[in-house]
Amino acid sequence: MHLIHRCQQGFTTVTLMGVLMVGGLLVAASFAAVDPDLGLTQKDDDSKQAYAAAEAGISYYLNRLAQDSSYYTYCQNVPSASQNAVNLAWNGSDANTADPDIDDPRRFRTIPGTASDYAVELLAVQDADATVEQCVEGSPSSMIDAKTGSFRIRATGRARTPIDRDNNPLTVNDQPKKRSIVATLRRKAFLDYLYFTDRETLDPLAYSDSGDRAWAALNCDAPRQSRPNGCTEIQFISEDEINGPFHTNDSILVCGSPNFGNDANDAIELNQSSPGWFSNCGGSSPDFIGTLDFPAGVLPMPQSNAALEASADPSYVYSGETTLVFNGSSVSITNNGSTVSRSLPPSGVIYVKSTSCSTGYDRTQDYAAAPGCGNVRVSGTYGKDITIGADNDIIVMDDFTSSNTTAVLGGLIANNFVRVYHPVSSGWSGCSNNGGPGSIRIDAAILALNHSFIVDNWYCGNDLGTLTVNGAIAQKFRGPVGTGSGGNVGTGYAKDYNYNETLKFREPPYFVNPTDSPWRVIRQNEQVPAR
Repeated sequence: MHLIHRCQQGFTTVTLMGVLMVGGLLVAASFAAVDPDLGLTQKDDDSKQAYAAAEAGISYYLNRLAQDSSYYTYCQNVPSASQNAVNLAWNGSDANTADPDIDDPRRFRTIPGTASDYAVELLAVQDADATVEQCVEGSPSSMIDAKTGSFRIRATGRARTPIDRDNNPLTVNDQPKKRSIVATLRRKAFLDYLYFTDRETLDPLAYSDSGDRAWAALNCDAPRQSRPNGCTEIQFISEDEINGPFHTNDSILVCGSPNFGNDANDAIELNQSSPGWFSNCGGSSPDFIGTLDFPAGVLPMPQSNAALEASADPSYVYSGETTLVFNGSSVSITNNGSTVSRSLPPSGVIYVKSTSCSTGYDRTQDYAAAPGCGNVRVSGTYGKDITIGADNDIIVMDDFTSSNTTAVLGGLIANNFVRVYHPVSSGWSGCSNNGGPGSIRIDAAILALNHSFIVDNWYCGNDLGTLTVNGAIAQKFRGPVGTGSGGNVGTGYAKDYNYNETLKFREPPYFVNPTDSPWRVIRQNEQVPAR
């Protein structure tokens, strides 16, 4: 029997068409489901590109400052006009249009290979009534905050910028995404480090007799490799802990295993002959907890704190030996035979100047009166930001502490020495302590511009305990605070130095900075809404 097969042409086509129709519906449904998110995704991408462009603007300005540290003094009239993206501060409005974005007056610079661009604005110092001023060409004071030594810029980034922006009018819908970053810039500063020295050798004025002092003055103010063997060198011992960033323009001498840094984020910056440290006894091995940087480059020290006197209210400038005892928001001031209690100064600065001061540093310190010398003795607890400047020396008599080390900062800046009080008695049997504070705590940024941070009579007496500093120490010459043998304290103090992290973004009033150092961003934040 023969079967008759019916013709089935077109049957597969019908099935295929049905499948395609169902697939098409699924694709259409998928597009419909994600279509509302496409705009959000694009906006998110634009937002990221705009922020990256603003960061590029900050980097652009830092690059210019690296080439010319006074670049900010040109205001908007900078060299290389063809690449100029620098503007005076814009208030965000324009009298010629109802929509300020359509006629943005700022100069923008396109990032090569992208459709994004950026503009940089100079945010001048505000006057007393908080009115925004403008940068004045050739006038650093119009930009630099005298209290902090910093200045601010604002970088605005735009994404998907229309290429024909300069030729065709834009509508509101054409506007690119904008984001703005305000950055505060400051030179690399002494306050970047817990511990800073120019020379890691004994101050010439601290030698034992006049002949040695004269010789040392001629020979020892030099890098380690250039100093003769007769210079007195000071070492770090095993009990020493430098709990923060460290910088010396010199190299260091160690005996034992002192600690340098809290963690890898702390820079340990050494200079001069490789590797920047040398052993003064067998088996020395410094523990560089921080990140070692050698050679790190030299930061020059200024020679005077005279600007501090100009920053102080005249009624808080004293002449001759002065004693300050702090008690929260007030200070007891003894000067010229009288004592008064006053509130802390509005400017945050107290300055003590010399009238006639012929007395140099006395290695065997007996604290004889020197009425005409601009010496200031300090102690107590301060409850407001304060900087104390001395034409001559500052002597820390006892604990000098902050009421809150994360909110209240103090500075001690002497043209010569910052000293820790340590009276002694000498007799046929030797030398012994004669009072003084014992273990002592100092919460301050300390700066001895021409000499040292030092403990008086450091070589004499017994173990005094621990010298704790919470803040920062910068000095011309390495000041001894005690003597040691085999890594142990013999006389004076063991060191417990701790960096106050607040100094990374804030400083005591009118602190003094290096004479020449690179600019860097100390903080930045986004301005919302963007300018």
